[in-house]
Amino acid sequence: MNTSRFDIALKLGLDAKYDKRFSDAEIHFREALGIAPNDPEATSLLGLTLSTTSRAREGISLLERAVQLDPQRATLRLNLAEGLEASGDLARAMGVLHAVLESDPASLDAWVRAGDIAERQGDLPGAIEAWNRAHDAHPGATIPIARLARTELGRGKTAEAMLILDTLLKQYPGDAEILDLWCQGLTALQQWAPLEQTASKWCGVERSNPKAWRHLACAQFELGRPLDAANSWQNAMALSPPTAHAFAALAGCYLHALDHERAGEALRRAAAIDPELPEVLSKVALLHLYHGRFSEAVDAARRCLARAPGEPTALKVLARILREEVTDAEFANIATAAQREDLPLDDRIAAAFAAAQVLDARDDFDEAFAACEYAQALALERDRLEGRRYDRAHAEARVSRLIALSPAGFDAAKSLVDAAARPIFIVGLPRSGTTLIEAVLGAHSKVFACGERPAMRQILHAYLELDRAGAVPDEATLAKWREEYFRTLPATGDAACVTDKHPRNLEAVGLIAQLFPDARVLIVRRNPVETGLSIFRQEFSKYWDFAHRLADIGHFYGGCARLAAHWQERHPALVTTIQYEDFVADFERSARALVASCGLEWEPACLDYARSPRAIATFSGVEVRGPIADMRRADRYRDYLAPLVAALEDAGVDLESGALRR
Repeated sequence: MNTSRFDIALKLGLDAKYDKRFSDAEIHFREALGIAPNDPEATSLLGLTLSTTSRAREGISLLERAVQLDPQRATLRLNLAEGLEASGDLARAMGVLHAVLESDPASLDAWVRAGDIAERQGDLPGAIEAWNRAHDAHPGATIPIARLARTELGRGKTAEAMLILDTLLKQYPGDAEILDLWCQGLTALQQWAPLEQTASKWCGVERSNPKAWRHLACAQFELGRPLDAANSWQNAMALSPPTAHAFAALAGCYLHALDHERAGEALRRAAAIDPELPEVLSKVALLHLYHGRFSEAVDAARRCLARAPGEPTALKVLARILREEVTDAEFANIATAAQREDLPLDDRIAAAFAAAQVLDARDDFDEAFAACEYAQALALERDRLEGRRYDRAHAEARVSRLIALSPAGFDAAKSLVDAAARPIFIVGLPRSGTTLIEAVLGAHSKVFACGERPAMRQILHAYLELDRAGAVPDEATLAKWREEYFRTLPATGDAACVTDKHPRNLEAVGLIAQLFPDARVLIVRRNPVETGLSIFRQEFSKYWDFAHRLADIGHFYGGCARLAAHWQERHPALVTTIQYEDFVADFERSARALVASCGLEWEPACLDYARSPRAIATFSGVEVRGPIADMRRADRYRDYLAPLVAALEDAGVDLESGALRR
């Protein structure tokens, strides 16, 4: 036998098999058998290769022949068991493993594989016993104990799994399988900050592992940084074959970042791979909703629900668009999803709010409010699990500090002004009418409507961090922040103005006055009881921690009223207050005044804003494309609103206008 040629062929075959190039592996193993036709190892490896393909019968025959050629070699029997398992013959595979264990009761590979097969057979106790036997025989081996941890995670026993994994991580801090399981456990516990820390460190050490990047993307997304998550997803996708699931997840990041163009491109690429994947269809439905293509949105949502009846985004799209026209079968799916304890809390919360919307549209107000209370109870449970809560003392201190940091009459250096489009900040409580105001301005040919941008929130955070350190921003820092703000905007073309309607930019008006002396700030105010009820009835981001109790909403409203009154007094040239009820009562006059207050010439298109093709990614996206209306609902829920009214009165808020009483 030509030993050198045989060894080379065998090695090349093993390399190809490891890389899952099975056709190449077959060629090399057949070459080895051509040199040594009765070699048991080459026969077994060729059989194992064929058993993973559609030629399993031929492969099993070769694996059995290899055992006949050398009955005493345990590895050949283990290969036979692996081949039988790959071909789906689990019972015979287990029989072969038992034979191996009779002759070698301490065989690590046999016990581990026996546990794997038992798990596939649904025999979980048998699997756990096998992995425990493997661990007892080989205490230093990570595979069996890692299998036990994975099983505990699968059974929902996360705490038990994390105890096992904590020990393993201390012994093997860089083991990829253990890190993957640890990250899965952190995800199950919704511990997003530790997940980001672990995954980030893992990515730094092992940049070529797509699992590490996926875990990092998950953490960044849950921590409210969707663009960072999108970058991590792209890193993961560059390291593994593209899938529709991956493109759908990437699209989800871009949807949350309000980058609808890139979200649409990711969804097109996902649909090219699997156009009927529910998570693709649900996001397609959402994108259609944002662009006002309601019939297409409903069609995509229903196609999604035909394959995944409880998909929360699709249920939410149907509820928003169809409202009382949702079919009884569709409403039953919504109500069932809200109650399913096996679903993630996020999904149940979305379904419960969707049920509330349908019930409200059907004038079943008692049941609608009960559905809202249930949804908010689930949201409070999520807050508890993730370590969040609305802290009234902290909120009051924050408002007081923001007021103290805004001296009267301060203007930024005019040298900061350049040729960039002038920003118009539309601020106020969510559900106060900010979407309508932006829609009117966004229909103007010289205005680029940007929606809710996160940049100013990030700049305010940096500003307050400096303040906590006892420092103030110098002119260079202000210039850098201003540059960062404009850099995060999409391409605005020749627009003279850009709108930014993040409601919580109300906190940043003092800083806006320093950064953008030529800006406009439009504070939108609406009846506070109507506003508070509307907040309670909607599914907000989990970081809006005040939104889950009516009393907390009233308290938060009071802080916003304090800020609004202060900004009006301190920056009268910058700030314009819009009372929503007055605006819609005389819409054309109000729209003309709004456009003029922003330094723009009047354009009739501003009255026909509903026809604009731009995306509107807010709760009001459906309503704002319909006829103008002053939607009042508080009277229908009067019996439930005492905590909200009491909190507003305690905060000194006028119950009609929402202004702070002097």
